[in-house]
Amino acid sequence: MVLEQEGSRRMTNETETSDPIADEFPDPGEVPVLDWIDKGLIDADPLYQRPCDPVRVDNIARNFTWRSFGALVVVPVADGRYHATDGQHRLEGAKKHPKVTHVPCVIVEAEDIKSEASIFVEINGSRKNVSPLELFFARLATGDEDAETVRQVCERAGVRIPKYPSHGFRPGDSIAIGAIQALVGRRGAMRAREFLEPLVKARLCPITSNHIKAVEHLQTNAEFAGSINLDDLTATILSMGGADEVDAKRFAATHNCPVWMGLASAWFQKTKKRRKAA
Repeated sequence: MVLEQEGSRRMTNETETSDPIADEFPDPGEVPVLDWIDKGLIDADPLYQRPCDPVRVDNIARNFTWRSFGALVVVPVADGRYHATDGQHRLEGAKKHPKVTHVPCVIVEAEDIKSEASIFVEINGSRKNVSPLELFFARLATGDEDAETVRQVCERAGVRIPKYPSHGFRPGDSIAIGAIQALVGRRGAMRAREFLEPLVKARLCPITSNHIKAVEHLQTNAEFAGSINLDDLTATILSMGGADEVDAKRFAATHNCPVWMGLASAWFQKTKKRRKAA
């Protein structure tokens, strides 16, 4: 099943006349062939491929859809078989799916295994992974309920999630989407909002995952829970003026623990304590 018109399998990039602008760019080489290939004829060479993640493969298989599958990049090898230089997780996901027999492929040529590996490096070396922030806004656009819950929690707490953080932060901004999502998942929307509010009032710029984890620790850990008021915590953060970050890093280095734990310790030491009920 070849995706070509009028039986043509190859195209060339030759031009009749010289273009000064085009001459500034390298020759892209021969145009690859697009084809549907039996999934059983494609392998991933472990010499240069990363180890497969079985959880990721299973997730692809169980949520398989052609809309997001894309095309594999493969290289012909001996006996009519192919090596996948890009897309091995999608390939393995397709192999697990009983209703998938052939997969779309971009077929490129490679002289030897070194050339194959160089294709893998070229593709993956220039690839930019999608950030949690970019995924968050994409999920919001799809109407994802979890993303909408996070948006509402942040809005009610006063947290602004900047879509373009490279433009700079304002007090109360946060791009720690993963930490906020995890907080909502563990504590629920209401408590997550309560934990974020003192950070907004303290005008942190930006609010980081370390800040979020430190507040949660102070409010839920048996050693600290119930000892400090969130308004008092806000006052402490404001009064320390950034010295808490220095203290946190020193504590983390001394005690070989995460920085957020050092931050929780610094805040706890400086914040007025409430008397616990007997």
